[in-house]
Order: sequence, then C-alpha cells, then structure tokens
Amino acid sequence: MTDPYRIPSPDSDPATPRPAASKPALSKGALALRALLWLVLMASAVVNVIANSIGAWLLGLVTGGVAVACIAALIVHHVSRRKT
Repeated sequence: MTDPYRIPSPDSDPATPRPAASKPALSKGALALRALLWLVLMASAVVNVIANSIGAWLLGLVTGGVAVACIAALIVHHVSRRKT
C-alpha cells in the first residue's frame, strides 16, 4: 500500500504516480450558501461606502455590521469544510 504523505527515497522510481489527495466537492446547498454570502458581502460593502460618503452614519453602521457578519460566516464555512 502506498502512502501519499511519504517522502520518496532517492532510489525510488519518479515515474511511478502517487495518488493525489482530493477534496470533496461542495454540495449544491453549500455552494449556494457561499455564493449568497459573497453576494451579500459585496452589496453591503458598496452600500457601506456610499452611506458613509453621504453622511448616513446609521446606515453605514448597519451595513458594516452585515459585512463583518458575512466575513465571519465565510471563515466559519471555510474552516468547517476543511475539517471534513
């Protein structure tokens, strides 16, 4: 049995292919969630910049909070997917 994490010795045949570790594909639900989080993040960032430019500090505060929440959710989603 070959070990994909083993460093080959110098006398081993380099032409022998080693199995590559593959990541599991995202399910449709996980892909849709990630796309939605990115979309909401971009939209809230744009609204945040516009709101702060015109002086609507309350709207800027809310959209900034939404942007930070989306960033946190994307990080949690990424980390939880890496563990599986």
